[in-house]
Amino acid sequence: MRPKGGRRLATVVLLLFTLVGAVACEPTLRQETGIVIGVDSPALGRVDSFELINLKGERLTFDTSTLQFRHQFPAPHLSEHQLIGDHIVVTYKADGDRLIVTQLDDT
Repeated sequence: MRPKGGRRLATVVLLLFTLVGAVACEPTLRQETGIVIGVDSPALGRVDSFELINLKGERLTFDTSTLQFRHQFPAPHLSEHQLIGDHIVVTYKADGDRLIVTQLDDT
């Protein structure tokens, strides 16, 4: 018969490994700053994706199809940035080849 303390320790160790594994699987949030060069807006107030040239000159396509646009940065604001050429900051997570936007901000 095992002492109760050994069983508790094994349970705690198992829970810690599970927690570390779950955290390790979470996608890391990244950020890019750049200029909007294209907006895919199939309907008024809706943006499915947009293209950005970052500060390194790389062209990136971001998926906004699941993004809940905020009052501070509504969907049409992306087109305004494209016209004016002001920089934006994109917070996103990578899911395979998709760059999924989690937040957009003015610089």
